[in-house]
Amino acid sequence: MEDKKQFILTNVCKLYLKYGIRSITMDDIALEFGISKKTLYQYFNDKEDLVGQVFDFYMNNPIFGFIAPETGNAIDRILAIKDHVTVILKNFNNNFEFELKKLYPQLFTKWHDFKVKKIYEDTFKNLEDGKSERLFRPEIDSDFVARLQVGRMLLTLNAESGIFSEQEITSIDLYEKVIDYHMHAICSPEGIRYYKEKSKQNSEQSSKQNTENKDIL
Repeated sequence: MEDKKQFILTNVCKLYLKYGIRSITMDDIALEFGISKKTLYQYFNDKEDLVGQVFDFYMNNPIFGFIAPETGNAIDRILAIKDHVTVILKNFNNNFEFELKKLYPQLFTKWHDFKVKKIYEDTFKNLEDGKSERLFRPEIDSDFVARLQVGRMLLTLNAESGIFSEQEITSIDLYEKVIDYHMHAICSPEGIRYYKEKSKQNSEQSSKQNTENKDIL
């Protein structure tokens, strides 16, 4: 029973990201996953309860654990986050957070606070790890840069701020430029060399995969 509920929570979030929250009904979810509405209501009282549980699930899910040592060094972990965000941006609906804020303001506040805390803590730890690995500049003020990163991700990259358009904010190109700017600001000469090497490897691997996919089609 719990496996089915986890499957629903995992995949409903993907639907919300792609189509927005407002347009996805309980009927749509039951149809999408081949279950009856009766079964769906065994797990969730109503749509508001479902939306709340989806966000609780993701806020406590190891999917956000990119700072784990097994991901690699500090630069590897940033590149892992970059790859994950790139996948999300390919299917991201611009209205996702706007609808969350309008329809479920308390949940939006909870989600916003989670992101502030998560971005700050992960960035701070990543910076400290990178300095100890001599990949990041030792003189960097980790607290300052971590807070700057929160502002960059939640304010600068927010269509409501008017700095970038909605189209630009959901583009992979802009996100890659932001990451590249961040890396050149914090990396030591050794770190820059490693970052460029890994970026080149990842780019070549991605191009190879795209070519293989085209050949299959």
